[in-house]
Amino acid sequence: MKRKILIFLLLFTASTALLFAASKSVNLKVFPEKYTLSIDGKPVTPQKLTQYLKRITLVEGEHEFPFQSSGYLDRRIKFNITRKTSALEVKLEKQNSMLEQVAELKTGVHPKSVEFTPDGRFMVSALLEGPGVDIFSVADFRKVKTVEFPQKYARLRNFVEVVFLPERKEMWVSQMAANAIHVIDMTDFTYKMTINTKGIWTKIIAVTPDGKTAFASNWESHDISVIDVEQHSVIKKIKVAGIPRGMVVTSDNRFLYVCIFSNGQLQKIDINSMKIVKTFSFPHGAKRHILMDRKRNLFYVTDMYRGSVYIINAADDKVIKELPVDKKLNTAKLSPDGKYLYVSSRGPNNPESYLKKGPVFGKVFVIDTETLTIKDWIWGKNQPTGLDVSPDGKLLAFTNFLDNEIEVYRIK
Repeated sequence: MKRKILIFLLLFTASTALLFAASKSVNLKVFPEKYTLSIDGKPVTPQKLTQYLKRITLVEGEHEFPFQSSGYLDRRIKFNITRKTSALEVKLEKQNSMLEQVAELKTGVHPKSVEFTPDGRFMVSALLEGPGVDIFSVADFRKVKTVEFPQKYARLRNFVEVVFLPERKEMWVSQMAANAIHVIDMTDFTYKMTINTKGIWTKIIAVTPDGKTAFASNWESHDISVIDVEQHSVIKKIKVAGIPRGMVVTSDNRFLYVCIFSNGQLQKIDINSMKIVKTFSFPHGAKRHILMDRKRNLFYVTDMYRGSVYIINAADDKVIKELPVDKKLNTAKLSPDGKYLYVSSRGPNNPESYLKKGPVFGKVFVIDTETLTIKDWIWGKNQPTGLDVSPDGKLLAFTNFLDNEIEVYRIK
């Protein structure tokens, strides 16, 4: 009898341990934060950990998760829960939005930017922690290739932004760690050559409308490299008032406007004399991105610190409006017809580091340029950063920097 009891206890203990080992606690990060959830057809009330984070415990294996929230489309997802699963992140799509998700594309590590090629056939993403630049086909949303760079550059990583010079069939890519701009042949996306910017931490590239001169903003050396496009060489350096970021050249090729990230100023440079002719002062901020509506002669400037977009009249350099939008604004792009301004917001930082996922997903906003009001917005994921609109105005693409992906939406 004692032997039978002992065997029973051993079997019971083993089966209990096995069941316990097969159960897994998983954190849920879902937006919007108010939602109802069922798992395998049974309603579930997750344990609340923080304002935005919840937890569930379930047996390892595949489960079906239907999510529902008022004002959002229902979403049904299958997850395979394993011992390594620690968190699940989900976002829902808004009902009646002008933006409809059509693709999620995996990229290399930390996609800093995304740009549609001028012919609209490809999307290009520079990788901050990858070996180069990812190229995706717009026709089927598949990766075509990752542009290969000489190893001495590839190993440094830190690729940032991309511009196109279609008349020359060239794509230029900035690389911070190399203090350089790389020239790529657009016919087959192969490496051609490298331009040493003679600055430190090169980020943004701006080209004059006539295609003759390019400018590169150098984050650490606080200056602008002036580049002869034909010669692929730096002809001058211009010192600015702090950390330069975004830049744009006026339609008449006369002036370069530079965002000063470190103090929130904007500086205007006369291209003929290569001298600063005006400094715009604003409440303390961090000017990041600037673009120009060339039809209406307006500038749009994002301020990351203030979470605002400034609208400035280029005719007299007067501020028309400061439009509050959201925390940590990044990139802004106009629709081809100029009716809408799309702006990415990465949301609040993680208190430890912006390189760690924050408590809340970021967003992408749609601003009506006629009324200067927010028309629509959608959830992104972890740090929406790079952003672009296709040349035909039908697609919006943005990078989720910490998720290593590009999301593509149809503009309805």
